[in-house]
Amino acid sequence: MRIPITMNNTGLISLMQALDSLFPIGTFTLSNGMETYTQKEIVKDRESLENFLSAYIYTLPTSDLGFAAKAANGGDVSLLDEICTAAKSPYELRNGSEKLCARFLKAEMAMGRYRQLESYSEKISSGECSGHHCIAVGLFIADTNTDIVTGLEMYCYSLLSSMVNHAVKLVPLRQLDGQAALSEAMKLIPHAVEKALTVPEDELGISGFGFDLRSMEHEKLYSRIYIS
Repeated sequence: MRIPITMNNTGLISLMQALDSLFPIGTFTLSNGMETYTQKEIVKDRESLENFLSAYIYTLPTSDLGFAAKAANGGDVSLLDEICTAAKSPYELRNGSEKLCARFLKAEMAMGRYRQLESYSEKISSGECSGHHCIAVGLFIADTNTDIVTGLEMYCYSLLSSMVNHAVKLVPLRQLDGQAALSEAMKLIPHAVEKALTVPEDELGISGFGFDLRSMEHEKLYSRIYIS
């Protein structure tokens, strides 16, 4: 039986492409602090990776996942951008987010017309906004008419998957250990998305300071593989 392609599942496929690790915006160059965690042997095996992912996903509803949810739900983009810029205290995380956003917007706008992404790009060009990847993802979910819960679950998975990919390379770990840790973390995604959709705006940015500190420490590492 041939399944007809509708606007909705076409949008879902576009979102899958945009969140794929092979999408050419440079996400593979950012460890988001994981490099420091592995060098300090805080993450050193499957069990410690599972603990890390559990703590990381706990922070996501008030950080990147929360900003994406608010943007997808029609929040004030300029305000969200301002809060997100202030919340990303580590320079590398803030700078990385801005660079990924710029590359994400350039790639997507070259492949189609997306009204909200174009508007966000104009705000960035005028200096009204800094531009952050998580907000751009939220706007893209809205532009593609993807179910918000589904879109946010996919985004959450991509964030976790990226962390696991870095840990497997850095520790190093067996691919099976990485996939097992990811499988456990995936069970927490629905609850994280539910929280992200209901988190008050004034709680955005309340995240784990331990992750920020490790990211700041990354700036001073003697030798580095990743740029954040």
